[in-house]
Amino acid sequence: MIKISLTSLLTYSAKVSKSAKIKYVRDTKTGGPYSPAIDHWKQLRDAIKKMHENNLPVESLKELLKVVSQIKIKNYSRAINEYIRFINKNEVVYFPVGKAYWMHSDDLLVSSSPELGLIVNGNKYYVKIFYKKKDKDTKVIKRNINSILTLMQLAKKDFEVDPNAKFAVLNLQNGKLIVASPPNPDDVFELEIEADDFINTWNKL
Repeated sequence: MIKISLTSLLTYSAKVSKSAKIKYVRDTKTGGPYSPAIDHWKQLRDAIKKMHENNLPVESLKELLKVVSQIKIKNYSRAINEYIRFINKNEVVYFPVGKAYWMHSDDLLVSSSPELGLIVNGNKYYVKIFYKKKDKDTKVIKRNINSILTLMQLAKKDFEVDPNAKFAVLNLQNGKLIVASPPNPDDVFELEIEADDFINTWNKL
């Protein structure tokens, strides 16, 4: 069974061409299994969660730039500044969330836990953050990642979902919160086709 993160499938979905999708799957497959040691964004994910859990000022995230490796500073600085802007321009309250996963046809397992629970201007969201910088082959907009928003809603969860809450992706390329719409049969079909394409590409490489 292929095991990938939600970020991996989201990145795949956001690729703007078939050749870019193939290259991404090849890079993902040859990169080996997940390891915290090679997870570029783990320190920032952990810092954001810790900041919210301890009710620290969002500007405290900049302290992370003093301890991360030099190679991460540029990307981390950009992402931290965008997250600070998002928090400061909205009324945001944090709440904890649990774990989730989505499985497709016994061939693909996607770890799909939301990173944060955020009440933004009175609206409750289960949020996945997209940290990666912009590149010409990737466009993180709702049309391109609709299947991921569907997946987040259909995933099996170890926590009770508030029926009034929504699932969303916070894109730190531009600070926009991309909010899921309730999935319909066409959305589910699109997700299944996307997953099939990923599996088929993986198996042929």
